[in-house]
Amino acid sequence: MPGSIRVARLFGIDIRIHVSWILIFFLVVFSLSESVYPDQFPQWSREKVLIVSAVTAVLFFASVLAHELAHSLVARRFRMSVSSITLFLLGGVANLTREPPSAKAEFFMAAAGPLTSLVIGGVGFAIAIAAGASLATAPWLEVIGGVAGYLGLINIAVALFNMIPGFPLDGGRVLRSAIWGISGERLRATRIAARGGQIVAGIFLLLAANFLFGWNFEVFGIRLESNQFQGFWYGLIAYFLFNAATSTLQQERLSSMVGTVRVGQLMTTDVRTAPAGSTVGSLIRDLVLPLNLRAIPVVSGDRVIGLVTIGDLRKVEQERWAVTPVDEVMTRIEDLPTVSPDDPLTTALERFGATDLPLVPVMKGRSLAGLLFKESVIGYVRMREMLGLEGRR
Repeated sequence: MPGSIRVARLFGIDIRIHVSWILIFFLVVFSLSESVYPDQFPQWSREKVLIVSAVTAVLFFASVLAHELAHSLVARRFRMSVSSITLFLLGGVANLTREPPSAKAEFFMAAAGPLTSLVIGGVGFAIAIAAGASLATAPWLEVIGGVAGYLGLINIAVALFNMIPGFPLDGGRVLRSAIWGISGERLRATRIAARGGQIVAGIFLLLAANFLFGWNFEVFGIRLESNQFQGFWYGLIAYFLFNAATSTLQQERLSSMVGTVRVGQLMTTDVRTAPAGSTVGSLIRDLVLPLNLRAIPVVSGDRVIGLVTIGDLRKVEQERWAVTPVDEVMTRIEDLPTVSPDDPLTTALERFGATDLPLVPVMKGRSLAGLLFKESVIGYVRMREMLGLEGRR
């Protein structure tokens, strides 16, 4: 995800934090320190409230990370590679390099996250109850009970929210796996689950409007009164869900259009490479500017070791172009999504979905066979549309 930085590596998976996570972290701390803990424990000092709120926020995001790690480890069990986990404004996301290979894999991977949150929530409530029962003899357990109670409640809420049957929420993925397993049609299952995601987004948008404009809806006898903060939050969730569901529909539409086409049919074999150790300045002078290249593979002998893009080059100050080797700024081949010439084009679409790169390397073993540009795939699809050719059924 653009705008994120790597902060750790667990089980061979990069843990990244998006800049938007900083905002939600401070919002959680603010909410806890201004309302939750002062209401529950008015006897606590201001300093104590702030410290406990910050610790609680860290533990909450640790539980979000555990939720995403559960997805990732189960995905690995079904031979799906996970490139990274990113914590961002609306929680976390595990970045898969390809879609689940079967309905069974989809079901277990999707269910693992909410199940982990439920377990954490149950443990939190158990600790809170045990701490409350021992307060008479151990008053210091009040803090532990307060933190555990909040973590129990919020993790149960996270699990229930994620099980809403709308893609890309976990519940939407479970729904897709069920329809996929029953019908045997992945494309149809994806369409239904993604439409469900759009409907859920519409419901959240109505709730956002209610909170923002004071419509005061009643849901199951509960009056939803005006609340500007909740309105903003529900609107943000609606925006995220609708965009993600719509993007999924577009991706599936592209997949249906490319049919049985193979990567080798659309890749380019006219590839310019840069030798390892060459400088950023020579690369820009000899390849980028004269040939208008946006990405150049970096090779060592006959082996590709990475890819350097315009975005990578822009990170280097101009006065350091002459002394900075491309090896320092390139993305290593191990961290890149790749395809082979014999892969179906649908596999390439999945790889493009996991990266912002304009191309993916096409590898034959450890050798570079060519490059597949995203614009080539899009151009192919547009040509099929112009000719009135239908996708596979």
